[in-house]
Amino acid sequence: AAVSEGACMVQGTINGYGERCGNANLCSVIPNLQLKLGYSCIEDNQLARLTQASRLISEIVNLAPNDHAAFVGRSAFAHKGGIHVSAVAKNPLTYEHIQPEQIGNQRRIVISDQSGLSNVLAKARSFGHDLDKKDPACREILERLKDLENEGYQFEAAEASFDLLMRDALGYREHPFELKGCQIHCDMLQGVRKPYSNSVATIKVSVNNQDILEVAEGNGPVSALDAALRKALVKFYPEIADFHLTDYKVRILDGAAGTSAKTRVLVESSNGEERWTTVGVSSNILEASYEAVVEGIEYGLLLESSAKTPLSNSPALKER
Repeated sequence: AAVSEGACMVQGTINGYGERCGNANLCSVIPNLQLKLGYSCIEDNQLARLTQASRLISEIVNLAPNDHAAFVGRSAFAHKGGIHVSAVAKNPLTYEHIQPEQIGNQRRIVISDQSGLSNVLAKARSFGHDLDKKDPACREILERLKDLENEGYQFEAAEASFDLLMRDALGYREHPFELKGCQIHCDMLQGVRKPYSNSVATIKVSVNNQDILEVAEGNGPVSALDAALRKALVKFYPEIADFHLTDYKVRILDGAAGTSAKTRVLVESSNGEERWTTVGVSSNILEASYEAVVEGIEYGLLLESSAKTPLSNSPALKER
């Protein structure tokens, strides 16, 4: 409105970061002025890197990107319902106000227990898996998805786990390591001022038929588990040194069961450039965490492998 009335200088910051109540968000202002009102703010090739710039700044300031941000958010071009997804596959303009590539974003098909074959096919294509509607694997993926969601899994926010599920059903999921077992020991030491919790995790993995046994400490059981797994694998996969957990969420699924309640754990990981989320479900919170952390490392290695030696059946993986 200010620009329409003659304001010729617009100030703001990337993602609106700054001060206590935030500044004008240039990631929304620039595309609105340029794509909606016809002003020339930046070059088209610069505009196409807006989403990348937004996420890079979030990474630098160590804040999780806002998935619901206009234009640059992961959910800005997300589609879920079966009919909705089918329509987008035929003509994206029926549901999208601009092409997401104009600002460097991408279309995202959300998978849930409400999904139909259209969602599975669209999601498979977005990950680079070429499926046909008549392919029995499509029905198998859909049935496996619904079975797992009935158990408490949720793949809307854990697309990395869903990609691994698809690869498993299609028969070309690679297993860079095999888990042999894990033990976690926790001590509550009464200090002078407050209790001190110390956890030790012992993990056994096999890589190329070679067994590795490692122990690591952490300030909690999940921290110790993550540290032990990385310590065991970094000798074989040095890139793991760049992986780190950026978010850890726990959801109790059936609170009426008390301490025996089933737990869903979502783990978000990053390699400094991309983020991906994996999920684990169990009545044992450590087992759920174990599953999510392990899949997070496996998917990170898949990303690194795809970047180095792209396969014909592997997607050019972006942020999942």
